[in-house]
Amino acid sequence: MKFQRSTLILMTLALGLAGFVYVFEIRGKTQQEEIQAKQQKIFSFGQDEIQSFTVTTPQQIITVERVTNADELKKSPWKITTPTQFLANPASVDYLLMELLKNQSIPSDPNSGIQKLTVSPDKIKDYGLDTVTDKIDIKLKNNTTYQLRLGKKDFQGKSLYAQINSPQPTTKDMTVLVISDEILSAMNRSLEEWKLPPEPPEVPQQTPTPTPNPSATPK
Repeated sequence: MKFQRSTLILMTLALGLAGFVYVFEIRGKTQQEEIQAKQQKIFSFGQDEIQSFTVTTPQQIITVERVTNADELKKSPWKITTPTQFLANPASVDYLLMELLKNQSIPSDPNSGIQKLTVSPDKIKDYGLDTVTDKIDIKLKNNTTYQLRLGKKDFQGKSLYAQINSPQPTTKDMTVLVISDEILSAMNRSLEEWKLPPEPPEVPQQTPTPTPNPSATPK
């Protein structure tokens, strides 16, 4: 089959248009979705990247680090180093890290997630972020550090104003996050709740009592 020159030109233009649509529409949309996914979390790094963290509340300061000792590692991957030395309860640690790293969007609303507010420096105190009493300092294995500062609850009382990293004095506008207040439950635990619970005592095995055989004839 022999194509006319005009047909070949039209086919070439069609292929070029299809390539344009792929690059600028489909690929661009995929990249945009990746960016949105990161905006739905407080932090974009993974739990495996965390080396240690410090939780500061009005009641206490607790620092938890990864365990390196092989014997301790059999019991817990985390240990408390401040204010005492003790293996940490993995359930308490996992709950806190899940709140820090989870996707905070609502499943029924794909466009939901963490709201970001732009606030002028003179208004930052209105969000309770000028002087904070609750914060989490995180150190990654690559020595990168982050800080999550928690401020007031919003007007509905279900969300919390927060800020990543302590801002330096500036005249520029700042970013304030609106996150779930469930993180307060994960932070405000007593020291005993952060500690690894003691192992239950071993119950001694009882020797079974032999059952008499009624058919046996005594000699």
